[in-house]
Amino acid sequence: MSSKADREKSTQIAIILSGIFPGMGQFYVGDMAKGAIFFIASVVLDIYLLPEGYYAIIQGKTPLTLELYLRILVLVLFRVAAVLDAERSVRRLNKAMR
Repeated sequence: MSSKADREKSTQIAIILSGIFPGMGQFYVGDMAKGAIFFIASVVLDIYLLPEGYYAIIQGKTPLTLELYLRILVLVLFRVAAVLDAERSVRRLNKAMR
């Protein structure tokens, strides 16, 4: 009988977890180091990139500048990379378990 840790991991769960918060899908797979890197990088990016847009919206003005678009692009690309990495990690882990 195999233990719960020896079972294959769900690709969908890893993708959802990483989509909610980068690094969580990697933690789910058991890749703690990579999960920590994605998690910390996500927190740093969110702290650095989001406040300006938040305060602009609160003040009733939305600065549609190239810098804002670049910030959004960086956040989106980072999150896509985290999701794709989580999916790849699950596939690699499941293949190694077979």
